[in-house]
Amino acid sequence: MSEIMNDRTGHYNWRGILRCILWGLLISIPTVGIVNVAILATPHVRGIGFRPELRYGINATVCIIVCVLAAFRHTQITRSSRSTRSRFIFETLTIAVFLLFLLYRRGGEELALQSLPALTLLVLSIFALSPQGHRVASLSAVTIVLAYVVGALEVFGVGLSFASERVGSTGRIELRDISKDTWNVEHRFMTLRSGANIHYVDEGRGPVLLFLHGNPSYSFQWRGLVQQLHGSFRCVALDYPGFGFSSAPSGFGFTPAEESASVEEFVDRLGLRDITLVMQDWGGPIGLAFAERRPELIRGMILGNTWAWPSDNRTTLGKFSVIAGGPIGEFLQTSFNGFTRMGIQNGIVKKLPASTLDAYIAPSVPPNKRGVGSFYPGQIIAARDFFEGVERNLGRLRDKRALIFWGLHDVGFPRSDIDRFKQIFPVHHVVEFPNADHFFFEDEGEEMIPEIRNFVDSSQSSSGTVDPDHQES
Repeated sequence: MSEIMNDRTGHYNWRGILRCILWGLLISIPTVGIVNVAILATPHVRGIGFRPELRYGINATVCIIVCVLAAFRHTQITRSSRSTRSRFIFETLTIAVFLLFLLYRRGGEELALQSLPALTLLVLSIFALSPQGHRVASLSAVTIVLAYVVGALEVFGVGLSFASERVGSTGRIELRDISKDTWNVEHRFMTLRSGANIHYVDEGRGPVLLFLHGNPSYSFQWRGLVQQLHGSFRCVALDYPGFGFSSAPSGFGFTPAEESASVEEFVDRLGLRDITLVMQDWGGPIGLAFAERRPELIRGMILGNTWAWPSDNRTTLGKFSVIAGGPIGEFLQTSFNGFTRMGIQNGIVKKLPASTLDAYIAPSVPPNKRGVGSFYPGQIIAARDFFEGVERNLGRLRDKRALIFWGLHDVGFPRSDIDRFKQIFPVHHVVEFPNADHFFFEDEGEEMIPEIRNFVDSSQSSSGTVDPDHQES
C-alpha cells in the first residue's frame, strides 16, 4: 500500500488518489450492470410497476459514488487496522442499510423490497472486488484506458438520463409549457367515476369525429386534423388514463380493456352520438372494443396502421412486443424516455420541428409518467384475451362504413393488414400512402383532409351502398 499512501504521513499521495479513483471506477463498471439487471429482474409489472426512484440516472450515480468510496476506505482500513475484513464489512453494510432506509422513507415497504436484491448485489460486488485494489498497479495501459472509457460512458449515461427529465420549477410538465403556436386549442378536463382525470379537446360543431390515439402518444397527435376539420365537424380527442395529461386513479391497471371502458364512459358523459371514430395504433383495438359494445352510437370508422386481432412472437408486431415490452424497452423508456423519443422520430418520415417533437415528448418527461409507454408494447401479446374478444365481436360492426388510411413505410403493419380490414368492413375505401410511416397523419395530413370530408359527408347522406371494392392507392 506504500504506492497508494505515503508511508510517513499515512495520507494519500496524488498517485494513490488516482489509483483509488481508477479502482473505484473499475468496481463500478460491473456493479452498475449487475444492479440494473437485478432491478429489471425483480418481479414487477413491466413498465407501470417500475419505480422511478430506481432508474439508471439514480442507481448508477449511487453505485459509482459508493464504489469509489469503498476503494478509498478499503485502502485506508487495510493500512491502519488489523481487523480489516470485519470493519470493512460493517461499514459497507451500514451504508446499504442507510440506503434501504432512505428508499423505505421515499416509497414505503414496496420500494424497499423491490430495491433489496439490487442493494444486496451491490454489497456483494463491493466485498468481492474492493480487496483486489492492490492489483491496480499491475494493470496494463490498455486496461486502464478501457476502464476510463467505460467509466466515462457510465457518467455520460447518467447525464443523458438526467437530461431526459429536465422539468420546470414545479417538477412536472404542464400544458402551459406547450406553445400555443404548436397546439392552439382549449384544454378541458373530466373526472370519471373511477377517479381518472381525463384531458381532452372538444373543438367545433357538426358531425362528431372522436379521435383515439396510439402509443407512445396522446391527443396532441391529432392537432393537424383537428385544426383543419373543426370548422365543419365537432372534433373530440382525449388522452386515455395514464397517457398524455390524463391521470389514472390508484389501482388502475392500464389495460386496453380498462382504457376502452374509460372511452365509453367519456362518450356517455359528453352525450356523443352518430360518432365517426378516427383510430390509429392502440386507438384501433381500444376504439373497436368500445364500438362493439355500443354499435348504435357509431356512424363510421376511419382507421389506419392499427389492428384488431391477437398477435404472437412469430409476427413482426409480436417480436416488437417482446423487445419493447421487455426489460430492454423498459430500461430505455424509464431511464432515458427512449421509447417515446425513438417511437415518434422513427414513426414519421418527414423531420418534425423541434417544438413539435418536444410537445410529443412533454408528458413523459417526468419519470413517473413514463412507465405506461413501455407497458403497452408488452400488452400486444399479454392482452391476448382482450384481442380475441375484439376479433370475435367484429361482426357487430360489419355494416359500418370504413375509411382506411395506411402508411406503407410501417413495417409493423404490413399491407396484408389492409386486406383483413377490407374483409371486416365490406363497405370501405382505402387510401395508401407510399411515403408515410406509422404516424401517417404527420406525413400526409393535407391529403387526408378531403378524404375525411368526403367520407363523413357521404355517410351523412348515404344508406351505406358504396362499392366495396373501391380503393385508391
